[in-house]
Amino acid sequence: MQTIAGGVISAPRPWIGPTSGQWLGVAALASGVLLAAAIAGPDTSWDLRNYHLYNGYAWLHGRVGTDLDPAQLQTFLCPPLDIAYVLLLHAFNQMPRLLGAILAVPQAIAAVLVFVLARRLLPPWQAFAATLIGITGAAGLSTLGTAMSEMAPADCILGAALLLIRADATEPSEQACLAAGLLAGVAVGLKLTFVPYALGLMAMAAISVTSGQGTRRLIWFAVGTMVSAGVTDGFWWWNLWQRFGNPVFPYFNDIFRSPWGEPEQIADVRFMPRSVAQALLYPLFWAFTPQTLVSELPMRDPRIALGWIAVLAIGVQAAWQRRCLPRGVAMLSAFWALTYVAWEICFSIARYLATMELVSGILIMTALGPVLARLAAEWQRACSIAVVLVLIFVTVYPDWGRTSPGEQAVTVVLPPIPPDSLVVLLDPSPMAYLAAFAPRGVRFVGANNNLVHPGDGNLLARRVAAAIRTHSGPLWGLEMPRESPGIADVTLRAYGLRRGAGCAPIRSNLDGDGILACPLVRLSAGTPGLPAR
Repeated sequence: MQTIAGGVISAPRPWIGPTSGQWLGVAALASGVLLAAAIAGPDTSWDLRNYHLYNGYAWLHGRVGTDLDPAQLQTFLCPPLDIAYVLLLHAFNQMPRLLGAILAVPQAIAAVLVFVLARRLLPPWQAFAATLIGITGAAGLSTLGTAMSEMAPADCILGAALLLIRADATEPSEQACLAAGLLAGVAVGLKLTFVPYALGLMAMAAISVTSGQGTRRLIWFAVGTMVSAGVTDGFWWWNLWQRFGNPVFPYFNDIFRSPWGEPEQIADVRFMPRSVAQALLYPLFWAFTPQTLVSELPMRDPRIALGWIAVLAIGVQAAWQRRCLPRGVAMLSAFWALTYVAWEICFSIARYLATMELVSGILIMTALGPVLARLAAEWQRACSIAVVLVLIFVTVYPDWGRTSPGEQAVTVVLPPIPPDSLVVLLDPSPMAYLAAFAPRGVRFVGANNNLVHPGDGNLLARRVAAAIRTHSGPLWGLEMPRESPGIADVTLRAYGLRRGAGCAPIRSNLDGDGILACPLVRLSAGTPGLPAR
């Protein structure tokens, strides 16, 4: 293949290593990520309060199976990343700024990996701009230094891409495909929401080979993915299978039919496209106007839309010039297309696009290459930085919740709850994290949330009702009237309970003392509850 000066289509060329100045810039960028996380303040997100802190604590302290769904359906998500968070919190709770910086290390690593990947396809300044575009996306940057653990599995995906898109533009070996599959499987094992990325990497592997050995490469990739996913998550799948007869409980219970849950598919369809036309143009809907189409909180980010425009422009230019795309560009484009389609079909939740944001800048700068090549070197640099600044300026970042760094990252003061108490979570507000600060003998039960409802006929709901009915020690109720007004009253009536004297707010810097703790008293015998649903 011949080189076309200034164009996207060119023959594969050996990777020219970045200058020391470029590496200093990337090192400064990674350091800036850590510094920004230290300054940003501790995480107070819904996910942290609901399950990240609780799930890690429950596994480390033997509470799995003792408490009953206190973190709602998220109680049953695989806990390795949450275990890591709790261990870090235990070690650095007294140093909240340092904790934030440590939690941002995967994001700093992602910045370096994106730059290395960009340099395999772009000149230095464009690669640096592509890295800045990628790490400042709304989905990824908004979770900087938090327990929303998107970046650790994202590092695995980026590492796999680097194994497949080789520095010398040659075909990846079978060993490289196996290693890429192993990294993809770790990402999926850590978070099942990374399945679309594993499919995207499979597309990348499929078009990386032109020597007739593509099937063998795909087999090695698939084997690596399945093995490492099993090693990473297999213990948890086995645990759920032993307890519930469903290895991904409560998901896909329409297939596994576990008596512990309703025989239905659990899916969050709030963010799915509303029509075929919207599905085809979905990224444009949140590219120009802050929207809640794909996020619980308003966000605006044109990166995904521009990434798609770049992929289409690259493809059109290749067809117009009747040239083959460079292998790396073709592989990254295939990864982008299949990952996005799988994401939109499965989730359509913006936060799960964080890894796509990381590589969006590479595609955008690749598409801009022919235009920039017509300019002098100084103007190329200026225009590259201008693109970065414009994108950062127009991005609206969702605010998942942070608090000012104090003496501790997490500060909780509970009322004197006796060790033999049963604590009933009366509404679906995120309150399970309080279990980590309760006396060891206290048991937490979710009584009315996104998984269990009063009157449900499944075994888990019946077990919750039985635990409340038969507990012989003190009963306490937790509720968050500000976030879930009125729901606690419904729950109390359903289980034949009422608030006793001595209700008090729980002091916590994670929710502004918004949780109310009350001793509970049983109603007189014969008081009707809610009928089964």
